[in-house]
Amino acid sequence: MEFAPQKNAHPALQVDDVAAARTELESKGVEFSGEMMDTGVCHMAFFSDPDGNDLMLHRRYAPQTD
Repeated sequence: MEFAPQKNAHPALQVDDVAAARTELESKGVEFSGEMMDTGVCHMAFFSDPDGNDLMLHRRYAPQTD
């Protein structure tokens, strides 16, 4: 079986500050796809790991409602 990177699944890595985490990762050579997104509920930033798997930095700032 041949390995194929996971695309368009974007497992989310929860962080306290998406912009700060992105800056730290960029300083280590990580390249992001586009700008940080603010959905009105959360901040997100998308990148790929060295094997080509899509990942996302995520922070929900809006309160959860039931």
